[in-house]
Amino acid sequence: MALATMRAPRREPMVFGYALDTLLATVSPLMPLTLKALERQGIFASRPLLTAYPCSVWPATIRLLASTTLPHLERDEAEYALGRAFAEHFIQARMGTVLQGFAQVVGTEQMLLRLSRALRSTNNFLDVSVRPHGDEGGWELRLHPVLEFSDHPRRLADPPHFARGLLTYAFQHGGAPSARLTLVDHDEGRALTTFHVSL
Repeated sequence: MALATMRAPRREPMVFGYALDTLLATVSPLMPLTLKALERQGIFASRPLLTAYPCSVWPATIRLLASTTLPHLERDEAEYALGRAFAEHFIQARMGTVLQGFAQVVGTEQMLLRLSRALRSTNNFLDVSVRPHGDEGGWELRLHPVLEFSDHPRRLADPPHFARGLLTYAFQHGGAPSARLTLVDHDEGRALTTFHVSL
């Protein structure tokens, strides 16, 4: 085959194992039925997790854990609560006081503008766009695939209320205690989620 026709293998959208490990630790201990359901997705909680998993594992695991560990809540409420709990656990386990110190130094608005770097530490496919919301005040925050994966058939959006819970916690504990996120739009097909952020 001529070199001109050879192409590098296409990268796959992946979630990193330590993000899943942190998510599992957030709701530990898990019931045997939940552990079995995780194993069907290729996640074996009784052994060290892989370095990375296909991105489809992430939303599936979020939905599974929200429904099995918070069965008394409606789906949206359960995913929101799981997102907040994950953010708390993730910040404590992976970033400690670094994120809070960063927010206190540069300000919450700058933290919001640099959010994509923080979220990219959990996966290789998610990006963030932020812009002022005009006359209404606040910010428009969009979660979307990085350009490389914008047309990838296997890229998926995070469950929107999980993302809302995660981001709400991050802002409130990063220097903006009154921060509030409102879900504006969620396009599963295009893996786009839009929030209005009030700080």
